[in-house]
Amino acid sequence: MTAVLETCTSPVGAGTRLPCADLRVGLLGLGQVGSAIAELALSRPAALGRTVRITSALVTDPGARNRPPTVPLTTDPTTIFDTRPDVIVEVLGGLEPARTLVLEALRRGIPVVTANKSLLAHHGVELSRAADAAGVALRYEASVIAGVPFLETLARRPLAGSLTALTGIVNGTSNYILSRMALGADYASALGDAQRNGFAEPDPSKDVGGIDALEKLVILLRQFTATDVSPDSIEVRGIAGLTRDDLVHARELGGAIKPIVSACWSGDTSEACAGPAFVPLTDPLARLEGTTNGIRLIDRAGSVLFFTGPGAGPAVTAVTVLDDVVEAARGGFMPAIVGRRAHVRAPATRWVLRATSRTRLPEGAAIADLLSAYGVWAERTSTAGNATWLLTYSCSRERIDAAAAALAAAAGCETYLIRAVNE
Repeated sequence: MTAVLETCTSPVGAGTRLPCADLRVGLLGLGQVGSAIAELALSRPAALGRTVRITSALVTDPGARNRPPTVPLTTDPTTIFDTRPDVIVEVLGGLEPARTLVLEALRRGIPVVTANKSLLAHHGVELSRAADAAGVALRYEASVIAGVPFLETLARRPLAGSLTALTGIVNGTSNYILSRMALGADYASALGDAQRNGFAEPDPSKDVGGIDALEKLVILLRQFTATDVSPDSIEVRGIAGLTRDDLVHARELGGAIKPIVSACWSGDTSEACAGPAFVPLTDPLARLEGTTNGIRLIDRAGSVLFFTGPGAGPAVTAVTVLDDVVEAARGGFMPAIVGRRAHVRAPATRWVLRATSRTRLPEGAAIADLLSAYGVWAERTSTAGNATWLLTYSCSRERIDAAAAALAAAAGCETYLIRAVNE
């Protein structure tokens, strides 16, 4: 039998092919995700077709416990490059030093795989241009719903992947919390359950504040619209203001409240938002419970694609990252991002308006009449004690804000607004 020696991309220059036995990976970060990647690589999964060897891992504290024992550690980023890796994997999180190190890797002609959604949301255009200039891959399948590798699938099929809209649940932490609240838990206890089960970080602010979902939405919009989308241009809201009564009465109104990202686009103009939203029970997204993620995509012909799978934990992310490592070493690109600046505005949607008062509220019909004077029409109502919930027909943010302010002034009540997915 004749042995065949594989080749891999050399870091000495883009396009150079040198023989090597192992696929050498420099790992930036060895936290939960980085450790899962190292442990999976050490197990030598046959499905990869290559042996992946971690040449060095960048850490801030080399004495920390629970590290894979055979992975060389360093606190000096230059050591990572000196080991001449075939691919750099960045799982540091945050913006710096991740941005500087990824740019340096690309400048040296080393392909990069990242799962860092914050980095991509804020610097994705810059990084993509650097990868194009160097002629090497920048891959990020694990940055959005790592358990459902759909970005690559659509990127390879530009006609089938010609999309016009998306709606999805892309944050498992928030979906878990809202699922628990729908069963009767209050927000604080649901969050505590999520943290005890490892579904939420000790500091969960990015998840429950909607920032994690927002950053993923930015990545999706850039991927599907080829425009430069600023995270600051998109309306975002967290789930902390919701009560378990909101979840209960949403069902009486015919839906469920879910942590939703939503967008539609045409040319350089997009309408987008991220935050809790009322979803009709007939929508498959309303039936996704716990940490499950899902996304519905609509193409130009009106056809619907639906992807669902587990929210990204360390083990799930590690699998997708290592798949990306092998593709990056083969020269497989994610599509280049076109840098046209997108025009983003908040969409007109249906709304759920909650009105509460320490005294007696007007009847639901009277509240609906008041709202109609501001061009906001109620579709359904639900009342319990000193609170009323109204599901409205679609209108702009400005119109519902004006109507809610008028109701608060006239009835001496407090109001809270929740977007609703349009049917």
